[in-house]
This record gives sequence, C-alpha cells and structure tokens, in this order.
Amino acid sequence: MSFNPAPYLDAMTGGNKDLEGPLFRAMIRACQLVGRVYIATVVDTGAIAGLALCFPPGKVLWQNDVQRNLGFNQFLESVSSKTREWWINTYGSALAPFMKTALSPHTVESSWYLNCLCVDPKYQLQGIATNLIKMVEQQAMTTSILALCTDTDANVAVYKALYFQYKGEAPLPTPKDEYINVHCFTKPGARV
Repeated sequence: MSFNPAPYLDAMTGGNKDLEGPLFRAMIRACQLVGRVYIATVVDTGAIAGLALCFPPGKVLWQNDVQRNLGFNQFLESVSSKTREWWINTYGSALAPFMKTALSPHTVESSWYLNCLCVDPKYQLQGIATNLIKMVEQQAMTTSILALCTDTDANVAVYKALYFQYKGEAPLPTPKDEYINVHCFTKPGARV
C-alpha cells in the first residue's frame, strides 16, 4: 500500500529500483485504457498522494497487445533475462491456479480486481488508502465482487480491518529463487 519496496514489487522488477517507475507507468496506462484509475491529490499542491488501479469484470491487466504496448513490453525489455523469464514462464502460471481456487466460484475475469493500491509514504496513515478503497467499492460492489492480492503482513491486516474476506495464501516463486506469500481477499457486492 505504499511506494516503498515490497516483496511483490521486488520480484516484478528483479530488484532493480530504476524499473519501478516504468512498471507503474505501464500499469497506469493499461488501466487508463480499460480500467478505472482513482487518484488522491494534495489540495494545496496537486501532488499525487495515492492511487488505485482497478479493472472491471472481463478486463485484466495486460490481457492484449494494445495494453502491453503502452509500456509493459518496453519494461519487459529492460529487466534482467532471469526476471523476463519469470514474467513469461512463471508468474502467470504459478498464480493462476491459486487465484482460481481462492476466488471460486468467481474468477478474476468476473470480478472487479484491485490491481494496485499505493499511497506515498509522506501521506500514509491519513485515511487515503481507505478512501480510495471506498471509491473503488462504490463502483465495484453494485454488480460483482471486489478481489485483490497483496504480499505483506501489514497489508493483510489493513484489508482485514476494511472487512475484506481472507481467501487464502500461496507461495509465489520469485526470479531470485525465493518465495513470497500472496494473499487473496474479496468483498462481495450487493448482487453477489
């Protein structure tokens, strides 16, 4: 829930902090195309304090060439060969079975999926993440479930406090031949 390094972010960039910006920009551009981008700004300065990236049912991050050409392909060319191999051969195939089980009877494709929620460390603990979640819920909860994954114990506690249902965890191999725990949460909508 912050711009600070997290295990997931470290895996996605292969530990290269210079690639965090290009990764986030690629995610934001793809989400602008087919999802919803929620931004919290500082009133006095206009600085971005936090953002949430959410995809509606039927849409998934980087599901097609149009989305991938908005920065992801360029990002992928910049990562180490080991990290690129992880993205291509491990990430999706390792996560998909867990997500299928955790979300059952729903799927990522039938859910609103909160792909990213982050708050600049200068503005954390001021209710920004909570308010961003509420904005996402207003859209998502009318028709479907809201689903998300996270990777830290601190974030697990936050989502539990926000009344998300814990659906389980699974180990995800990283490009560094380590494992991170991926935790899945859902919150049912009005029609579910």
